[in-house]
Amino acid sequence: MFDTLMSWETSNFDVAANRQDAARLADNGEVEATASWIEATDGLLRSHGIPLLVFLAPVGSVDPDYADFWKPWPRAYNWNYICDERDTRLASSLAKSGIRYVDLRENLANIPGTYRKLDGHWSQKGEAIVADRIALELRSPLRGRPVSE
Repeated sequence: MFDTLMSWETSNFDVAANRQDAARLADNGEVEATASWIEATDGLLRSHGIPLLVFLAPVGSVDPDYADFWKPWPRAYNWNYICDERDTRLASSLAKSGIRYVDLRENLANIPGTYRKLDGHWSQKGEAIVADRIALELRSPLRGRPVSE
């Protein structure tokens, strides 16, 4: 872990300076590729009368504890800006395609302790919040429109 962190912090590749700068560095090809397979999955499922609901998992920086832990390592932390930009673009693409999705940023934003600090995966607290949201969505009738915008 330390070797990887030092390699990021001492490298000379371009990183986003802030959330707004991430738009410059985020490669739209990755978003388009992801959207294309989600659209293909949606088309296949619809042909069998099965609805699709996509859950978008945000990066750990939505958790203030995670953000505070990583901010002293700005080059590593700033990767979160690019990932968040990609998530925003994917949500927009899904909305334009009429694919139902839930952006879990709304549920996890600003809640401390929802992500594990070293690997950026959900903690038990984060898992519980996401599980509650998934359960809520699965109990509600499928409306055929995006859940989040």
